This record gives sequence, structure tokens and C-alpha cells, in this order.
Amino acid sequence: MKTCRDMAEVRAEIDRVDRLIVPLLLERLGYIAQAGHIKSDRGAVRDEWRIEDVVNKAKATAEGLGGNSAYIEDIYRHLIDWSIAHEFVVWDKANDNSATD
Repeated sequence: MKTCRDMAEVRAEIDRVDRLIVPLLLERLGYIAQAGHIKSDRGAVRDEWRIEDVVNKAKATAEGLGGNSAYIEDIYRHLIDWSIAHEFVVWDKANDNSATD
């Protein structure tokens, strides 16, 4: 992380980081959608063990980098909740049998 001299530089660096984060978040969302197509059971969409596994890995990564793990945990819990909701939408669309009833 570079040291900024003024708010314009801080904002420019935040914008730069956001341009790096957004493509990764969209890539992650693509994998969430794939999971929604792969899982054969709607009950498998929300997996409490996997949620805790992902959160713990993210926190460990933050701690390894000397970062704020509580900040990362909060972000990841929100990200996971949103991802699960999206996966339910994908699963429901992929498994909509009402058209054949």
C-alpha cells in the first residue's frame, strides 16, 4: 500500500483497488451460479459448514496479512448471504418444473 499525500490521491487509489475487486467479485458470482446449476437438491444451497469454512479462511488470510479480521468477516458474511440468495434464484430457475406440469 502506498502512502498518499492528499485526498485526491487517496480516492484515486480506492478507485484503483475497486477496479481490481469488482472483476473478482463478478467471477465469484459466476461460480455461485454454476453451483446453482450443479446442486441437485435445493436444500444443499445453504451449507452452514461451508459458510463457516469460507469465513474462517477469509479471516485467516486477513490475519496473515496483518489486517482486520472482523472487517473481513463482516464483509464475507454479507457476501455469502447475498451469494446464497442468488444461488437460490439460479437453482429455482434451473429446476422450474412448472412449464412441464
